[in-house]
Amino acid sequence: MDRDLLLAEVLEHLAGGTAEAARERALSVALGGDAAAYGLAALADFWLGDFADATRHATTGLAAAAGDDRARGMCLAAVTLAAGGDLDAALPDTSALRDLLAAADAPASRWWSAVRYVAAEAALVGARIRDAAELDALGPPGGLAWAGHPFAAVQWVCQARIAAFSGRIEAADVLLGQVRDSVVPGTRLDPVVEAVAVLVRGNAGDEDGVRVAQAIAVQVPAEPRDFIDRGALLLLSYGAIALYDVAGAAALAFRAGADEALSRCTLIDRAICFEMFLHAALLEQDRGAVEAWLAALAELAEHPITEPTVQRARARVAIAAGDAGTAIELLTPSIERCVADERGVEAGEGKILLARARILGADLGTASRALRMLVAESDRAGFGAIRRAAGAALASSGRRLPPVAGAGWDGLSAREAEVARAVLAGQEVEEIAAGLFLSQRTVRAHLSRVLCAFGVATRVGLLAAVSDGAVGPATSAPALSPRQGEVAALVAAGRTNQQIAGDLGISVKGVEKHVGDVLLRWDAGSRFELARIWWSIA
Repeated sequence: MDRDLLLAEVLEHLAGGTAEAARERALSVALGGDAAAYGLAALADFWLGDFADATRHATTGLAAAAGDDRARGMCLAAVTLAAGGDLDAALPDTSALRDLLAAADAPASRWWSAVRYVAAEAALVGARIRDAAELDALGPPGGLAWAGHPFAAVQWVCQARIAAFSGRIEAADVLLGQVRDSVVPGTRLDPVVEAVAVLVRGNAGDEDGVRVAQAIAVQVPAEPRDFIDRGALLLLSYGAIALYDVAGAAALAFRAGADEALSRCTLIDRAICFEMFLHAALLEQDRGAVEAWLAALAELAEHPITEPTVQRARARVAIAAGDAGTAIELLTPSIERCVADERGVEAGEGKILLARARILGADLGTASRALRMLVAESDRAGFGAIRRAAGAALASSGRRLPPVAGAGWDGLSAREAEVARAVLAGQEVEEIAAGLFLSQRTVRAHLSRVLCAFGVATRVGLLAAVSDGAVGPATSAPALSPRQGEVAALVAAGRTNQQIAGDLGISVKGVEKHVGDVLLRWDAGSRFELARIWWSIA
């Protein structure tokens, strides 16, 4: 049978929920002498969660694929994919696969796009997110080659997951449009596509985007059939855990597993879910459950894929026991590995826990600085869940994170909003301190956070950012000449004298004279008071 036709048939079965038929069809062709078909059978095995069979079939095909690059590529990718779920399989060297993909004669073809997808998926489920991105980039997006075929959506979903799990949440959000466009509405792929959206929105810190998780979960069969069904439930779970809905996340994860060992889930998913269950048990102070999940994690402790996750889970227990030193000792190598592999979501969670351990160990300064750096990096990537988690970690110590620049009123605490309103009312630091029974130093600290929240450096800039309606009732002020009015408006907009001169085509000295005349005419003591008057009558 023509390989391309067989490939399209197998992938259609995988997208449609009939992976058993895909495996049967591929094996029938493999027994006829086509080594590549063993790789496709292994892919179907993986889809069903039969990881040992996937290893066996992929290895058989690889042994028979000498001199056949297309067959070798598919079987090498399948061997690596199977190792992501087979605890007894050795992790293969992926350099030969990478070389084949880099040298592919037709990288945009359906065959090599599919091999590249399997290779990227293998790296993704093997928690090698950096490798997954690099492998995926060795050719054009596989979803383009498979446009019109139901499996195209699965390939776009893989790209979105790579971006999301690396912590590049804004990039993942951009890909959601392409993911949705590739799906035929009303098909079984709808839930997994929307589950990716929940994962992205959860890590963006969007509670509303995660509230739909249960509504999506009911669209998945009560007994998940394959990698797609399990994946939808796990993605929903990971979106919920990003916002610390531990109980909801755990319930979704349990549905994804075929048994208490989650034996049909990949190794990394098993480790993350066991950590989640452990977290839930710690919150409930259920010692028996904690010990049970620690025992489950122990089986994965030495595996290269899951070791960093197990270390992080054990650190949770140490923190709960008040043992900061042990937690730091466990988290340090865990974070290093996650950073090296671009496991961005896991690295972020590890850094939050490390800060908690340092706070527990009375090293508040180091914890605070580290969290501020982490939040600054995460904000740039749209990883809003990190800010929420970091804020919660610092709250116990009485410290707060700086607000998001440009967040406006939503980025302020109630007290900071009081300070902002007092500033807009024209009060100086001394007056605000006396009125709110605060020290002047505290008021200045609040003022700096207010300015940051509105993305401005000065009080005049704050007036301009808040604009009309926020500075109280209209003030009666003498009329200005047309030129004075232009200058006053630009001062109120936060422009410097030099900028105003450039805007109006006059000299800086001329601007200074006009500003001075307006200050006198309006009996204003500063540019800030001038701006307040302008905004009150604008």
